Amino acid sequence: MKRRGKRRSHKLRTLLIILLLLALLVALFNWVVMPLVVKRGREATVPDVIGLDRFAAEESLVNAGLVLGEVRSVSNATVPPDNVVAQHPGPGQSVKLGRRVNLDVSRGGARVKVPHLEGLTLSRATSLLTESGLAVAGVDSLRAPNLPPGRVISTHPPAGMELDEGERVFVQVASRVGVFPMPGLIGLNIETATAIASSQGLTLGEVKHAPSDEPPGSVLVQYPEEGMTVRDLDTVSLIIAIPAGRR
Repeated sequence: MKRRGKRRSHKLRTLLIILLLLALLVALFNWVVMPLVVKRGREATVPDVIGLDRFAAEESLVNAGLVLGEVRSVSNATVPPDNVVAQHPGPGQSVKLGRRVNLDVSRGGARVKVPHLEGLTLSRATSLLTESGLAVAGVDSLRAPNLPPGRVISTHPPAGMELDEGERVFVQVASRVGVFPMPGLIGLNIETATAIASSQGLTLGEVKHAPSDEPPGSVLVQYPEEGMTVRDLDTVSLIIAIPAGRR
């Protein structure tokens, strides 16, 4: 009788252990495995919509199981208007289905005015251009014996002109020695052109005349041409306008 009781007790314990293990396996499956499977099934990968137009971007998001969120208009000179500049969350991220994706859409480059830089140091002028949304295209040294070296004389395009944000501006600074670009004299009257050439250390050479509808005495042609590299005592030749019909 005792042996039979022991056998029954052993079988009962074994059965209880098996039932307990099964219960643990079920709990593990329900609480750990299934949530991972369900979560994976409810996730989506954010598509890359940068560079697409707004409507194509929205279609791509919807096809991925996502929702278009806030659309913000931003200034951008390199991305065409109505095209996506940035997205949040970024491309390739795993998110829940139905997640809202915010877009920054270009409205094109803003128009900004070239600031007045005359008389400033080059470093200060560069800072002001950057703060205005413009960039320095290059620095030309212009002979100006009566100005402190390194001070800005002018810009091209000139101050006050409107440009697209991000465009580049040439800066001309005063210099006393070395080579320098030939100043532009076309359109000026002969007296002004001669004074500018002289102030730059240049020598007035041959002066010819040609009939023209331009104001008499104004410069029609110059050589060296504007922007060409010259140095002290180089000779400048001019063609000056005279009334049509005269020689």
